[in-house]
Amino acid sequence: MPDLDRFSADRELITTLTAAALEHAAPEELLVLQETATEYFADPNALLCPKHRDESVGFGIEIGLIAPCLLAIASPVVKFLLDTVSGAAQDAAKPHVIRMARRLIRGSAPEAGEPVQLTAEQVRRARPIAYDQAGRLGLPPEQRALLADSVAGALVSAP
Repeated sequence: MPDLDRFSADRELITTLTAAALEHAAPEELLVLQETATEYFADPNALLCPKHRDESVGFGIEIGLIAPCLLAIASPVVKFLLDTVSGAAQDAAKPHVIRMARRLIRGSAPEAGEPVQLTAEQVRRARPIAYDQAGRLGLPPEQRALLADSVAGALVSAP
């Protein structure tokens, strides 16, 4: 379900960017943008293909040449914007995430609203990560197990 929500949000952003561009380029096409966008997202190539350009959009209004093109142009621009904002959000959140991880390692009490306690399942998933990394360091299996258990134990002892 989250992918479907993301898909809908992406389409909404693409349509919003297209509407903003149409305000300057072809404001008359704003009247049919929602229907044009629906048709575009159903089959992008159909609206961009020259043979479909003379057809009408559902209720008899001819498809403008600009809206489908702007929808196609807005799609990768929105992806770029989402990637950019996501990267900035990750950078901004990093100090907070580090503080939360530090509390997990040190066993400090979480601040209000911070979900910093690991579940038993999360600790079980962390142990093989530690074991595999110890293997990449070339350690023998006994030492891998000991160190992986030590790391997992440190996570369990956190409050």
